[in-house]
Amino acid sequence: MTNPRTFSYLGPNSASLDVNMNRAQIMSDDTAVNAWTFGNGFNNDRAVPSPVIEGIEGQQVMVTLDSMMPHSIHLHGLDVDQPNDGVPSTSGFVAQMAMGGFGRVQGYTNLGTPFTYAFIAPHAGTYAYHCHVDTVLHFEMGMYGTVIIRPPDGSATVAWAGGPAFDKEYVWHLHTFDSSWHQGGMQVSGPDTVRHRPDYFMINGRDGANTLADPTTAIAAAAGETVLIRTNNMGYQPALVRLGGFGFHVIASDGRPLPAALPRTETLVAPGERYDLLFQMPPATDRTATVEYFDIRLGEVLGTASTSIQGGEAGQTIFHDDFETGDLSAWSDIAGR
Repeated sequence: MTNPRTFSYLGPNSASLDVNMNRAQIMSDDTAVNAWTFGNGFNNDRAVPSPVIEGIEGQQVMVTLDSMMPHSIHLHGLDVDQPNDGVPSTSGFVAQMAMGGFGRVQGYTNLGTPFTYAFIAPHAGTYAYHCHVDTVLHFEMGMYGTVIIRPPDGSATVAWAGGPAFDKEYVWHLHTFDSSWHQGGMQVSGPDTVRHRPDYFMINGRDGANTLADPTTAIAAAAGETVLIRTNNMGYQPALVRLGGFGFHVIASDGRPLPAALPRTETLVAPGERYDLLFQMPPATDRTATVEYFDIRLGEVLGTASTSIQGGEAGQTIFHDDFETGDLSAWSDIAGR
């Protein structure tokens, strides 16, 4: 089977990241938004989000961070010990120097630079990482990414050992920008970061028309092929995911398989959550998937990111109507554990 990935990655089991605090994320309106990022950015072709890191279940994973300014890597959802957890108050920060009040790291341990975070990879699934220095600001600036743990045999075509197989694999980072936070060289959170009012709504760092053709986001598969989407909400707003009206299964949550796959036509992904979605491409498909971002207090839609789903003619056919009528028999071979 060919490589199902639609993205580049670091690994397996080893990654080295530096920090760039002067990168530009080019938005669909041609605005250059200043961003902070780990490494070369997602897929090596954009500043935000940061690269995907892969590990293999049961093996040691080492992630080395090199940074001039105070930053850290927190392994979100992964069971690591305190020294490797990336929270300054319990594990310290990574920097060549601590400059002024940047990062609010006074009184915490400077781990020096570089520093290697090490952990034993847990159950195969979808996890995340982000900077935990002055998290409110550093998170918004773009210092986050996805960690994928593969099954013990390293396979990239099954979700976990004994789990469902797939032919195409996508990572969808769900996130937003409040561009006012990215202006004026803000160095520390404060009065200007009390309210988050997003004006860019993204999937994988692309917004507007740019999401429709982005190869890491827009889904293309032959009819009958099974597609896995690893959703990872790295924004401050809940995100409602729809796949153009046809159904899918939620097979895992926050890196762990669900007891039974859940049939859905939409799913809400809260900030910090990850859900793995599995569906089989219907024939002659031309649909628009949407991600709606909601005001967490008022429940109003603040903005939407859209991308395309394109299916060819060849291969097995399973129609979306099977989901809409609740008939899951066609999925018994891939949705079970």
